[in-house]
Amino acid sequence: MHKYSTNDTLNYNFFITFVLVMGKSFFISVIIIFVAVATAFAQDIHFSQFYSTPMQTSPANAGNFGGEWRAILNNKNQWNSFTNAYRTFAGSVDYSHESLFCKGDLSGIGIFLNRDVAGDGKFGTTQIMLNAAYYFPFMSEKLLAGAGFSVGYARHGIRIDNLNFGSQYENDEFNEAMQSGEQWQKNAFGYFDCAVGTNVMLKLKPNWTAQAGFSAAHINMPRKTFLGSIDSRLPVKWIVHATADINAKDDFWIEPMFYCMVQQKYLEFDIGALGRMNVNPISIQAVYFGIFARTSDAGILCAGVQYRNVRFLVNYDINLSKLTRISRGNGGVEFSLVYIYSKPKSIETPYYRKCPEFM
Repeated sequence: MHKYSTNDTLNYNFFITFVLVMGKSFFISVIIIFVAVATAFAQDIHFSQFYSTPMQTSPANAGNFGGEWRAILNNKNQWNSFTNAYRTFAGSVDYSHESLFCKGDLSGIGIFLNRDVAGDGKFGTTQIMLNAAYYFPFMSEKLLAGAGFSVGYARHGIRIDNLNFGSQYENDEFNEAMQSGEQWQKNAFGYFDCAVGTNVMLKLKPNWTAQAGFSAAHINMPRKTFLGSIDSRLPVKWIVHATADINAKDDFWIEPMFYCMVQQKYLEFDIGALGRMNVNPISIQAVYFGIFARTSDAGILCAGVQYRNVRFLVNYDINLSKLTRISRGNGGVEFSLVYIYSKPKSIETPYYRKCPEFM
């Protein structure tokens, strides 16, 4: 058996201190950089419950959960109070496996689907991606560092016949019979897409865990245009995310979260926390409530329950942007349903020795 020396203890303490200090400096730097950028909407499909769309956030999140199988459904309707703006659906399934190459490692594979329909023109986006990730353990499995990769296909389409153009107006009146004069070469197109991501998970105490990650989507910058003569590229989307799970007191846990998505000059910056009250380990296991803020855009209220292996969350976006005058503060409703399956542990009968019977 290996005996730890005083030097080993000092090195271990130094490493812990180094990780914590560097992590703190990293997050402070990230916040300063992102706040300095002009705020606006991000271009890609996104959910207010970013914590309920793990594989859309980063390919490294495939298999990153406690269990064997995970299935997630998401639905969001946004700005329906004044226009037929956005209807978004997402679904994912991933598998987690432990100790694939060595003790304590973690690997995962998964698939997710996004579907979004926007506006009267029914501009639609369908995206399907395959994810794979692997984590290697450090510090006696207290630290897991991993990376992931995803590849897939996306397709966009639009109902041109549903659109009206300025050239169809005559004497300040709309004339449906008039030609728009618009030269559309196609009403649908598709492209292959890929993304990468990294993640670090730290567990120093049973009641305190944290993780942080970074991902880049559309790293191949695919061509995205309805006009064949225009070379329009989909810009890379950069995401930084972090979360923790802290036992504040007895059965009450708090999960602070941070999320930032940058795509060219567009920025989305979310920060907030979920509170979890553990209730009953047999039926309703926990009750959730939370509040988040999206920079210069919305305040988000969230609530939900966990029944056995199923977690249901609903949130409502309160619009705080320049659209407040016409939206009257109404943003959108979003739902998420998360199911995690874990194989039941086998019950082993205790070993005993039967004493012989003597006549």
